[in-house]
Amino acid sequence: MKTIGTRNRTFPERREEILRAACAVFVRDGFHAASMKDICAGAGLSPGSVYRYFPSKEEIIVALVDADHARWLAAMGSLTVGEGLLPALRALADLGLRDLESKGFLRLWVETAAEAARNPRVADRLVECYRTLEGRLATLVQEARSSGTITSDADPRLLARLIFAAFDGLILRSSFEPGLDTRAVTQGFLDFIGGAVGARPAGVRRRR
Repeated sequence: MKTIGTRNRTFPERREEILRAACAVFVRDGFHAASMKDICAGAGLSPGSVYRYFPSKEEIIVALVDADHARWLAAMGSLTVGEGLLPALRALADLGLRDLESKGFLRLWVETAAEAARNPRVADRLVECYRTLEGRLATLVQEARSSGTITSDADPRLLARLIFAAFDGLILRSSFEPGLDTRAVTQGFLDFIGGAVGARPAGVRRRR
């Protein structure tokens, strides 16, 4: 009999609950040591119920990659270069820094990178996500160039890839050096990028 005051979870809600439970197990045990039994216990569901949503542990890992990609894509979708490229990059960096300050995120990111190195399906999905995000950032770089707020003629896609690669390196370093001042490093990198691309405030036009 249904308890008064409760309701049945929708498919997306139940799926989200399983993903949250899986995250906790993965952070604690790592991808390979974690078992579907542990994930089922964490979600408070029977194995049969969990397998309705995710046929395998690999499916859960891919779903976590997709969820993080969707979150970043949504954040980047709201960015503009109306005030210049650097303010947009700082807003993007703030999101990344909040992730860096979560030890659970660090563990999951390192686990995901390691899994991608040995699992072609995870690698393919991760590469696809990066290409989408790099494409969005490259568009912002091109818009900044068109508006005159950067002077660099560097390839926008290459610049976007370098920015993501630098932040990935910072994540990896943070995972084994807890005392690293990630905000200071990020600010230094943004200053470097600003100088490299000839960034200038909005409204300051490039001299001809």
